[in-house]
Amino acid sequence: GTFALSMATEDEARKLREEAQKLREEITSFQKEKDDAIKEEQETERQILLEKQEVRMRYSAEVPILKSDGNTVLERCDFPPRFPRDTSTIETFNANLPLGIILGEDDEIPGAIRVDEVVEDGNGYMAGVREGDLLRACTATQVTMETPTWQLMAGGIGQPKTKRFMYSVDGRPFEEVMDAVASNRMDPDERPIVWVIERCDI
Repeated sequence: GTFALSMATEDEARKLREEAQKLREEITSFQKEKDDAIKEEQETERQILLEKQEVRMRYSAEVPILKSDGNTVLERCDFPPRFPRDTSTIETFNANLPLGIILGEDDEIPGAIRVDEVVEDGNGYMAGVREGDLLRACTATQVTMETPTWQLMAGGIGQPKTKRFMYSVDGRPFEEVMDAVASNRMDPDERPIVWVIERCDI
């Protein structure tokens, strides 16, 4: 009787060990599934982030921005596409005047300025601007009268100071855009004009 009882206890203990082992395996498997799901979710989020960054890089450019303190800093600015999405890219070019470029109003995209013609071997062509590009922004200059307070009190009229800034072309009247482009001739430092264009890739 004792032998049969000891065998039964041994049997139960073996069954309990097997069940415990099975439970451990299930928990390990469940934990692995959970970890895999978390990893998959993180990978999906990473892919979405990478795609967003790719789109941002495609439709943005680093341009010189004039700050209120008078300093100019390079900043990345977004230019939402004017061409159908995923068919174009934003590019930046620096070119010396004269550009050798003829601009016109786009027939299909309202308020858009298109490069109608580029003189081969001209400064614009050498910089990389091509026919069909949309002008999205460019540098422009403006002359303002700077008058220190002590000069005003003494009855002075001030001195002209030229500011250079980025001018957004989107939706602006054609004549105003032409004036902005031409204003770069007044830059006392004779810096190259900065052009932001959108180029159709197809």
